Amino acid sequence: MPKIPDLTDPRYLDEVGWFLYHEKYERDKFGGSYDNERIAYSRLLLEEVLKYMGRDQRWLEGKTVVSIGCGCTGDLASFPAALKISIDPLLNVYQKLGMLLKDVEGTSQTVYLSMDSEDLPLVDDYADLVLCRNALDHMPDPGKALREFQRILKNDGSLFVSVDIGGAPTPDEPTVFSIESLSALIADQFKTLLLEKNHPPHSVGRDSSVRLLATKKHQVSPSIDKEQILQMYEARLT
Repeated sequence: MPKIPDLTDPRYLDEVGWFLYHEKYERDKFGGSYDNERIAYSRLLLEEVLKYMGRDQRWLEGKTVVSIGCGCTGDLASFPAALKISIDPLLNVYQKLGMLLKDVEGTSQTVYLSMDSEDLPLVDDYADLVLCRNALDHMPDPGKALREFQRILKNDGSLFVSVDIGGAPTPDEPTVFSIESLSALIADQFKTLLLEKNHPPHSVGRDSSVRLLATKKHQVSPSIDKEQILQMYEARLT
């Protein structure tokens, strides 16, 4: 059962407080309600991801998309995918605060999983697209998370990462990447197709952000001998 973390801990307070502050005080160029603002950003993310993939929205029909470290942004709210899964360790908190975003009418409902990204409850080769937007540097062990991304991604699937570069570690953003360290970490599990530098940073105190598109490196996964299991079971019946 998801637990409520100690929200006096700066690691969690800074994460949750950021969304509460923006909900109350700071509207960006879209104006209107915080829900409308987040829907607008979801649509921008959808356009951005499809642009880098060289696809249009029809590609998402029948596809499974997983967003890692989504916060309460509603990253997938506008995505017309068949199955949408959002994962974040604080989703249970956002639900209790009434901050989870409803999906755009006519799209499937997002499944929210309140948990860390280091042991995902999804089978191997499950997702067509894995997104990690402004989250990889929030993880204390991004390498372990990337191994899980690789595991759940289909062999012909895509990984899209948007992450900040430079700056100093903070309680909620403990990992600081350079272009070199990010590229090396990604290369352990993935083949980078595109890395675009010098975007504005997501967070104050970071130097810039990058966009990265990659495919998984094919690795031999552990196999299970179906016939052997059946033989062992049949032996128990005699």
